[in-house]
Amino acid sequence: MNRLNRSRQSILTRRQLTTGLAALFGTMLLTACVEDDNGDLVEDPTPTSPIEPTPTQAAIASPVPAYADATKWTGRTLSIASWGGDFEDAQGEAFFTPFQEQTGAEIQVKHADIARMRDQVDAQTVTWDLITVEMGRVLSLARDGYLTPIDYNIVDRTPLIPEFALQHGVGMACYSTVMVYAPAIAPKPTNWADFWNVPPIADGETPLPEHVRSLPHSPVGTLEFALLADGVPTTDLYPLDIERAFASLEKIQRNVLVWYEDGKLPVEMVLSEQAGMAAAWNVRAAQFGENEPLGLVWNGGMVAGDAWVIPAGAPNADVAMDFINFATRAIPSANFSRLVPYGPVNLDSLALLRPDRAETLPTSPGNLAVQFVQNWNWWADNLDAIQDRFNQWIIAGPPPGSPVAG
Repeated sequence: MNRLNRSRQSILTRRQLTTGLAALFGTMLLTACVEDDNGDLVEDPTPTSPIEPTPTQAAIASPVPAYADATKWTGRTLSIASWGGDFEDAQGEAFFTPFQEQTGAEIQVKHADIARMRDQVDAQTVTWDLITVEMGRVLSLARDGYLTPIDYNIVDRTPLIPEFALQHGVGMACYSTVMVYAPAIAPKPTNWADFWNVPPIADGETPLPEHVRSLPHSPVGTLEFALLADGVPTTDLYPLDIERAFASLEKIQRNVLVWYEDGKLPVEMVLSEQAGMAAAWNVRAAQFGENEPLGLVWNGGMVAGDAWVIPAGAPNADVAMDFINFATRAIPSANFSRLVPYGPVNLDSLALLRPDRAETLPTSPGNLAVQFVQNWNWWADNLDAIQDRFNQWIIAGPPPGSPVAG
């Protein structure tokens, strides 16, 4: 029997479900937050579990072209702020150690903290040379004067996905927000219209588990998915039609029992069969769903990523610039993606990976072709106002009265 086809007697009430999940969220959030550009705590997409990365193939050890001088940066030290866990372990194996070996530079790894980076720049006492931040934060940090412009005479952007080569930041690796679903769901969803295809829910009624949905407590991505569900092509998303997006969200509002802030939560909800479908980061789906069945739909996913940035006033900006060029070459990028399920920004890297690994990554040709890249510029200009409206819309909840149609 389909385990999602349970009788209503076994269904958690909305209050029970949200209370239980809130408790779970509270314990997870303690180790999953970073500070955003406004000083607010938000969840970082980089997994911070202490799990050792498991390579999916042997290390790609060929020397990186143009990095054959093992004494190039002898006597120089590069201070890099990273986020710990398997993410940092993979950075060490793919980027840090090879760069040391091939240039002679010494790398010191620090614990990343955006607020500390800003404090260093403000006080003109910068000690970090590099830090990774979400691509969506690069523009706001640059506008506030915290970043050094990238020298594209040193960093070769030719093989990189164009949207990930910004004036003040270069993509390190990509992740996607995609649809995950319980494999018992039938028929299998193929797009966001299927995600939105739920029966009407009346006031006070709790949906069946297979009709429960979970979406981010953020308009970024959520509004795009609402528009895709309403028939907008990925090529016509930006500038976002805000009124149409909120109208689309209202159709599913009663079914979204949890607007999550912790990236592990939607995957856990689907795996525990408390939700039939959710929007989730592919890296979380891979991290928590590898030993259990979990459906994943790339179609209509939103590609985002992490970026290498150099703080304004970094003492070793010249070495940092050379490191960014090294780290975005095909071989180091492929080595990072064989360790953790991030897509390489350098598209030449995919040919170096085993096909069964490459096809699980956001930037493989088949997956990238059916997704869209988050528009950093549009969100940098509009996030504050839309975030306020989005928060108030969630607090207000569905209007009383007739059921919301699916």
